[in-house]
Amino acid sequence: MDRRISPRVEWHGPVRYRTGADEAFGIGFLSDISTTGAMLWLPDDLPINAALEVVMKSKYDPAPVHMHMTITRRTEEERHSYHGYGCRLETHEPWEG
Repeated sequence: MDRRISPRVEWHGPVRYRTGADEAFGIGFLSDISTTGAMLWLPDDLPINAALEVVMKSKYDPAPVHMHMTITRRTEEERHSYHGYGCRLETHEPWEG
């Protein structure tokens, strides 16, 4: 049974992410996204409730999309040393910094 309230779109592609305005961006991968959240695969070992700024390119808009997300869950298994994170979408604005 799917508990999602908004449809999920599979979207396999790279994203840039960081955990703070003063942090450098890392590279991760997006596997799916909806209007309320996303599934990210990141090389960093991050805790539940960690805040992320995620930047992705859309095939529909040439400008990068900035999103704030909060990690709500983590997968048990890793994929090629990447951790899977279920994230809640918070806002669409870049962090200042």
